[in-house]
Amino acid sequence: MKIDVAAFREQGWLVMRGAIEPGEVAAIDAAVCDVAGWADTDGPGLHHFEQTDAGAVLARSEDFIEHHNVLRAFICDGLVSRVLGELFGEPVLLFKEKINYKHPGGGGFAPHQDAPAYRFIDHHISCMVPLDPATEQSGCLYVAPAPDAGTTRSPGRASMMATDARGRIDESLSAGLDWRPVLLNPGDLLFFDSYTPHYSDTNRSDRPRRAAYLTYNAASRGDFRNRYYADKRAAFAVDGEDFDGARVRISIIDDFLGRPVQR
Repeated sequence: MKIDVAAFREQGWLVMRGAIEPGEVAAIDAAVCDVAGWADTDGPGLHHFEQTDAGAVLARSEDFIEHHNVLRAFICDGLVSRVLGELFGEPVLLFKEKINYKHPGGGGFAPHQDAPAYRFIDHHISCMVPLDPATEQSGCLYVAPAPDAGTTRSPGRASMMATDARGRIDESLSAGLDWRPVLLNPGDLLFFDSYTPHYSDTNRSDRPRRAAYLTYNAASRGDFRNRYYADKRAAFAVDGEDFDGARVRISIIDDFLGRPVQR
C-alpha cells in the first residue's frame, strides 16, 4: 500500500481508505467492546464519562494496552506503527492510546491543536481508527491546513497557533481556517500530526461514533507513555474531572464540550 509521505508533510494529515481488512476491523471492534465493559466493572484502564439527554454515558477509555493482547498487537506491532515509521522517517513508540465513544448526544471538541496537551515532546502523529461511520451527522472530525501548510512539514517546523485560556485555538484565528470534514468508514485510517487544527461536533445520530486515537512519537525522542499517564492522573487528582462543574475534563486542555455527569 502506497503511503503518500509528501502529501502528509505538506498538509499535516493523510487519509488511507480501506487500509484494514474487515476481519481485523471486527476483531478490533470486539476488543473495544471489552474495554468499554471494563468501565462498568471497575476494570483496568482510565475511563471518563459525560452527561447526555439520555443519561450518563462513557465518553473515553485510555491506558489499556497492557490489559488486552489484541489491541496491544494492533497498536504496537501492526499496520499503524509501520505507516507511522514511514511518516516519521524512523521507528516509532506509542505515546498514548484512547477510545472516544461519542454516544448519541455526546459532546464534540472545540477547535484545537493537540500539541499543548501532549507534553514532554514537541511533535507527535496520531492515527484515528474508526469503528463506526464518521459522518457530519455523527460528529466527524474537521481538519484545516496548519499554519505552515505549503511547506514541507517536519518535526520542529510546525507552528503553534495562539490559544485562549482554555487551550483552544483563538476564535479569531479558527474562524478564518479552511475547515474540511473527514468522512470515514471502518477500515479507513486518518493520520494527523499534533499541529493539525481540528474539531468535531456533537453526535446528532442515533448510534455511537466510536473511534480509537493512537498517538506516537519518533523512537529517537524516547519512551514517554508511562510518564504521560502518570502526569495526567496527577493533574486530574489535583484539579478534578470537571472545570468548576461546567464541562467534563478528559484532556489536559479544556477542549472537550461534553457535560459533567449529574451526581
